[in-house]
Parts: sequence; C-alpha cells; structure tokens
Amino acid sequence: MSGRRETDDIQDQVKFLKSHVGKMSWGARLAALTVVGSLIGTLYGGFQIWLKVEELASLDIGAYQAQMEQTDNKIETQEKLLESIEQNLRDAKQLIYDVEKRVNDKVVHFENKMDKFEVKVEQNKADLEDKLQKALDNPLSGN
Repeated sequence: MSGRRETDDIQDQVKFLKSHVGKMSWGARLAALTVVGSLIGTLYGGFQIWLKVEELASLDIGAYQAQMEQTDNKIETQEKLLESIEQNLRDAKQLIYDVEKRVNDKVVHFENKMDKFEVKVEQNKADLEDKLQKALDNPLSGN
C-alpha cells in the first residue's frame, strides 16, 4: 500500500505543478528553469567533488611513500655515481697533465741535446773545412 500512496503523492505534485506552471509568465518560467538548472549543476558539481574526495581517501599513502623512498635511494645512488665520475675525471685530468709535463721535459731535454749536437756538427764541419783547405793549400804537408 505504501507504494501506491507514494505514487498518488507524486501524481498530486505533478498536477499541482502543471496547474501553477500554466499560470506563470514566460519570464517566471525562464527564471524557474534557471534556478532548477543551477541547482542541478550545483548538485552535479558536489557529486564530482565527493567522487574526488572518495578517490583521495582510497589512495594508498604507504605505496606512495615507498615509491618516494625508492626514488630517494635512486637519486642518492646517482649522486654517488656522479661524484665518483667527477673524481675519476679529476684524476684523469691530473694524469694527463703529469704525462704532458714529462713529455714536455723530455722534448726540452731532446732539443737541448740536438742544439749541442748541431754545435758539434758545426764545429766538426768547420774543422774539416779548415783541414781540407789546409790540405788543398799544401798537399805535401802531411795533414
């Protein structure tokens, strides 16, 4: 019986609205439609907010925290790796400078030897030219 009674109540309300809406002006009808639309929009917006709140409430904060800790560990590992690479680069740079200095020292030493050798060659050349000239000037001298 209760279902029949509710149906009768709804039918009575619909008849009431039809009788009153028919007496309303177009401006009042438009205003009522605007109010009803605004109410429906507000209810829909509230429903969407409620869905978002439910979604946030169901989040597994522990999983996000574990993921953040994992990310922190990865970042720390990357930082350590980067520091190691930087140290290796500094060591390699120092090694290159050391090798360059040794090579440069050897080149300077070799250039000094070459200069001394050139001086000796020039002296020997001058001595040989002198001896040759003396021999040509006096072939019987025995030199």
